[in-house]
Amino acid sequence: MTLREFLLHRKLGWLAAIGPLYALASIWISISLSPWFTWRNNAISDLGVHSVAPIFNASLIVCGIMCAVFSAGAILRFRSVILKSGFFLILLASVSLAGIGIFTEDYSAQHMFFSVAFFVLLLLASLALGPYFLLKRETLHLGIAGILTLVIGLFGWAYHVAVGWGTGVAIPEAMTFVPGALWFAMLGLWILGTDRSRAKM
Repeated sequence: MTLREFLLHRKLGWLAAIGPLYALASIWISISLSPWFTWRNNAISDLGVHSVAPIFNASLIVCGIMCAVFSAGAILRFRSVILKSGFFLILLASVSLAGIGIFTEDYSAQHMFFSVAFFVLLLLASLALGPYFLLKRETLHLGIAGILTLVIGLFGWAYHVAVGWGTGVAIPEAMTFVPGALWFAMLGLWILGTDRSRAKM
């Protein structure tokens, strides 16, 4: 099987359907095992330099790789410039997510770069794809989810800058990552559905 054949495999969507849910579960487990962690005074990345670091960092790296491969396959599937551009942004966001897990807070400059890149690229991807999906009845749910990801994420960061959720950034991070992860999972299931339809044709 060539790389192109692998990226066009009709079950590739499972990578985006499972990867983000695995990351969310691992983060929840990491927080549950970290009594020192508080939503108001920590960043979620703080988990990556404590006892739960192997669980936390591995989930970001694995999820990032899975979603990056999925995004590359999605880019090959469509002719639309908007879809290609949107999934390219998701590809970059996925690489950045893996970068957060590789370059923990011990690598402050690199960690900050990948962290900012991930959240910015995720929001840009939802801005690019959300309105596009809203235009078609069969992808309306994806459009709504994309717009909600954008609105909730922007509100989380705007409120943090203007008022503040606390001394840490865990709350706005979660307000961006959680909706984004669920949206990614929905995109994976959508790709699985489109691939099944194409196979029947």
